[in-house]
Amino acid sequence: MPVPDRETAPQLGAETLTALAAAAPDDSPARARAAACFADLRAVDAMVGQVRATPAGEEAEDDGETAPATATGGARASLDAQLDLVARCVEAGVTTRVFSVSLGGFDTHADEKQLQQVLLGQLDGALTRFADRMARTEAGRKVVVAVYSEFGRRVRANASDGTDHGTASNVLLLGAPVDGGLYGEPPSLTDLDDGDLKHTTDFRDVYATVLERVLDTDPGAVLGDWRGRLTGVL
Repeated sequence: MPVPDRETAPQLGAETLTALAAAAPDDSPARARAAACFADLRAVDAMVGQVRATPAGEEAEDDGETAPATATGGARASLDAQLDLVARCVEAGVTTRVFSVSLGGFDTHADEKQLQQVLLGQLDGALTRFADRMARTEAGRKVVVAVYSEFGRRVRANASDGTDHGTASNVLLLGAPVDGGLYGEPPSLTDLDDGDLKHTTDFRDVYATVLERVLDTDPGAVLGDWRGRLTGVL
């Protein structure tokens, strides 16, 4: 999730903002809900300000992660800073149910081994710190993290010691509710689909399971009549 600069409109003072975030005793349920949502918004905005004020490099622990570039070349807040903001929101009890963070740089058409070592080290360190922090609170122990990529990689290396865009890839689930292990079959490196790995678990099975079991919502609103589920993972 981006951690952008935000500024309060100058015509709205702190007293007005506080009043907007407080429900009156005679408010309708809709107005009370709106006030609660605005209070959450102010809390998140304050957390963003704290993250923005953190000295550079202080949020990471000696893993060399300083505002890594995204796949399209732009810089954004480190994964540690993004997950720190998510953790603060969870611990503050904000009503948001889903947060999205990202780590770019995995479009490894060249020098893949070296890049993967650095990037996966950053991913491992940030997720480990986040999981340890979530394990300390009741709200955190309900959190499930889904780690996925927008595309996979080909099996055969190209001439630049990298791999080109492929199809099948991994989805990782992390958190106290997750029963760890391998779900699906290890892919064959020789039995391929036109050079790509053959998937053994449909990603929609994973999404439907998370929607249903973690977010307590109907997957049909997102996935139509998809009926596949992962059994035993949550």
